[in-house]
Order: sequence, then structure tokens, then C-alpha cells
Amino acid sequence: MTVPANDGDEAAAPPPDRTPRRRRRLRLVVPRYGPDVSGGSEQLIRRLARTLQSRRWDVEVWTTTAGDETTWSPAFPPGDDLDGAVRVRRFEVVGRRQPRLFHQMSRAMFRLPPALRPETAWLVSQGPFAPALVRALATGTDRPTLFMPYLYHPTIWGLPAAPHPRLLIPAAHDEPALRLRAVRRTVAAADALWYLTEEERSLLEAVHPVATERPHAVGAVAIDPPAVLDREAFRRQRGLGRYLLYAGRATPGKGLDLLLDGYRLLRSRRPEVSLVLIGDPGGLAAAPEGVVSLGWLDDDEHWAALAGAEAVVVPSRLESLSLVALEAWATGRPCLLNADSPVLAGQARRGGGALLFRDPEQLAASAERLLADPDEAARLGDAGRRFVALDYRWNGVVRRLEELITAVAGTGWADRPADRP
Repeated sequence: MTVPANDGDEAAAPPPDRTPRRRRRLRLVVPRYGPDVSGGSEQLIRRLARTLQSRRWDVEVWTTTAGDETTWSPAFPPGDDLDGAVRVRRFEVVGRRQPRLFHQMSRAMFRLPPALRPETAWLVSQGPFAPALVRALATGTDRPTLFMPYLYHPTIWGLPAAPHPRLLIPAAHDEPALRLRAVRRTVAAADALWYLTEEERSLLEAVHPVATERPHAVGAVAIDPPAVLDREAFRRQRGLGRYLLYAGRATPGKGLDLLLDGYRLLRSRRPEVSLVLIGDPGGLAAAPEGVVSLGWLDDDEHWAALAGAEAVVVPSRLESLSLVALEAWATGRPCLLNADSPVLAGQARRGGGALLFRDPEQLAASAERLLADPDEAARLGDAGRRFVALDYRWNGVVRRLEELITAVAGTGWADRPADRP
């Protein structure tokens, strides 16, 4: 076939296809959602929702009224809401979790043989128990649904109830609850799995081999640092000198005891160095001298705090991905990561921007090493920055999501609308 030429030497391009295309539709389900809601899963889902919406997807977030992960106390009214252009639908939580009672129940349950564990009662107590959300999901047929994380009621009951296609970001780490029979049923009910790291994929496939039978992708997050960062700005504004930074929740399982013990040792040698805590301070007991707890920061201050730190510390052993480590690297700062976490050790190995520790003595020694050698800190930070810039971009995230949905739903989920008569 001959293509007509234009006035020049090049072949004329075909006329643009102006047929309207259906916007890609997606429903995201997460236990809590909002600009001031802490937690890696919640932050990741919010970033994903807002990014997809800005790329002309039609995104809905279905969540609960809860704001506090400890008790699931309401922080939002039920009903429809907006987060920028993202539509948010909130469902009421029935009942509240009693932290002390739930902790005692958990200890008792996981001491029992698996066949004798009262899984349903434990999962209802775990919450957030939102039966209206599950009922609504059973009739939500107009779009694929993506759940995150694996453990809570909206996923354990909601995913099997939702129409196909249904996808799961497990955000799994090695904990007793991962081995529950109900979790295996949830994984088996997912049409596809989207992992945060290869270490998470290996863990879930080892614990629940049914996961190997599902289409999967790895890489569900991107990092968008500000174009310009002033390293000294946060220190000036807050009257700080040199400091280490911890960003996240002060809750059991996050390694706060290890962090504070390591900081005590460091401060005995370097008393001029502070430890700055940002995020949710709810579970923090009496802290040693030199600890500065600043609570919630807005986005600009959050990035400024990362950029001003000598190093960012992630002491948790139970991680599926550390967003704050990636953010720290994006600002060019090094990290101190818990080597007992396979995920963090993997991030350190791939990113090249961290020192690892296993106990308070190693944490203090690694921090002192970076304080004494700013050039090494800068080299580590630059390595991390290059890694994040190359591997954590939104184009790759969106492409992986599109390919994963297409693998389980076919191309029709993003087809043009039917021609009008």
C-alpha cells in the first residue's frame, strides 16, 4: 500500500484518532485513608490514587471512618468525601478495638495449634470491622478492585466478596498472622498479586504456595521529591544542630526500643547529636534526653526534615518496604537500616545507600561512623539518590498496574466505549 507524501520528504502521519476513550477505572480498598493518616500502606495507596487520578484515571477509594489504628476510633464521618479529585467513600466501623485485651487475645491465640485457633473471632477483633463495606463491595461491578494490605477486615472479607478482577498488594512481612488459614484463602481469591519487593514475593510464596499460581508484578510505588531542597532550612527553623531522624509510628513492632537504646549509647559519645521523631508519637513512653518529638509535619517540612538529617534510621524488623528510606535517598541522605529485616537488607544491597545494624551497639557505631565522615555519608546518599531516580518512577508503576490488570481482565477493561447507533 502506498502512503501519500506530504509537502516535504517525510510520509504524512495518519490523522489523529479522536474517538473518545473510556477512562481507566479502579477501586482502591484500604482500612484507613486521609492526608493525616500514618502508615506505609495508607501513604502508598493515597499517592497511587492521586497520581492515577492526575493521569485521567477514574479512581475511587473505599475505606472506613477510622483514623486511629490502635482502636479504630472514628476520625471521619461515613459517606462520600473528596481528597482532591479522588472520590472517597467511607464506611462505619462497628465496635472499637481494646488494645490491651486484643494483645492478650493475640498472645493466647498464637500459642494454640493452628487447627484450634479462633481465627474468625481474632480477625473481627483485629478490625476494622466494617460489614457495610464488604456488602457494598459485593455489588461494585464497574471496575477492577485493588486491596491493600493483606491482614485487615476490609481485605480478608472484602476481597473474596468483590467481583473479578481483584488484585492484592499484600504488604506482607514475616509475622504469625501471615500464616492464618484465612490469609491463605484471601491470597487464593486474588486474581493477581502486586508486590513491593522481591523479598516480599519470596516470603508470601513460601508461606502460601498458592501465590505462585497468580500473575504478579513487583514495584508499586514511586518517589517524588521536591525539585529544590535546602539542607539547612529545617535545622534553622527548628533550632536544631546535627540529628538523626526517625519517621513513622511509635507503636509496638516498629523497633523503637532498639532505636532509643542505640541513641543512648550514641549520645554518651556524641552529646551534641539529637534524635528527631516525626509522625505518630502515640505509643512513645518516656524518651531519653536529646530526643525531640515533633509529631506530624506537612509535606514540605517532612521533606525538609529528611534532607537535614545526618542519617535516617529504620529500626523495624517487620517491613514489606520502607518508604521513608526511599524518601531519604531521594534527598541524598544515607540510612541506617535493621539488618534483621530481609526487606531492608535487600533495599540496602540494591540501593547502596545504607549501613546495616542488628543491635544498639551496631546502631550507635554506624551512626558515629557517618557523623565522623561526612564524605562517606554523602557518597551513600548519592548512591541512594541515583537508585531511587532510576527505579522508582511513576511511569513504571502505572505500566505495571496496567499490564497486571490486562493479564487477568483482558484488554476490554480499558477499551473504547461502544459505538453509538
